[in-house]
Amino acid sequence: MAGRVRYPEFEARHPWLVRLLDAYHISDTATRADLERETARRGVAVACGPGCRNCCIDQCIPVTEFEVLGIWWYASEILEGEAQAGLMQRLLGFGEMGECAFLVDGRCAVYPLRPFVCRQYHVFSRACAPGENVSETRNRDVFRGAQDCGRELAWQIIPLYGVAEENVDWLFESGYVSRKGKHLHTLPLDNIVMHMKTTAHRKKARNA
Repeated sequence: MAGRVRYPEFEARHPWLVRLLDAYHISDTATRADLERETARRGVAVACGPGCRNCCIDQCIPVTEFEVLGIWWYASEILEGEAQAGLMQRLLGFGEMGECAFLVDGRCAVYPLRPFVCRQYHVFSRACAPGENVSETRNRDVFRGAQDCGRELAWQIIPLYGVAEENVDWLFESGYVSRKGKHLHTLPLDNIVMHMKTTAHRKKARNA
């Protein structure tokens, strides 16, 4: 079983990052278990695999501000060199619906910090055809994992909004997290470029 992604230096400085990475690990673990059971039940394999990116095109990707903050942090602090430069170029002036802004050369540039929906959504039977909306053409092949661990994920994410622990359960039941969500492509993603450049200058000065 794959372990939790760890960035000890940064987690020591950013408590929110600890919770976000914990939540992603919970989601990934539950999704793997769900996919194993669903594969056995259907008798067919998951069609998603390396190079598959149909769900990165012309899709609304719901995210919370902490998922965006994770992407922002990863792009600025972890990406370097050509990988960072390629993403900067991609983000500059990005605003139209189409391919995900973080899809660079056919691959997710921020894969370790990709949003929940990108981790949980899968398609069975056969790979999506270019431009196919699987929810319309063959909805039965669509499967989203980790649905039974929503409350556990809420206990990681909702307190980040300054919510007292005694209020987490009822806020989860009332759809608090989904109300906090926005669509990734509607956000001012070019602001991330400014932060990436600032962080790069800071690192250069620190290492001078």
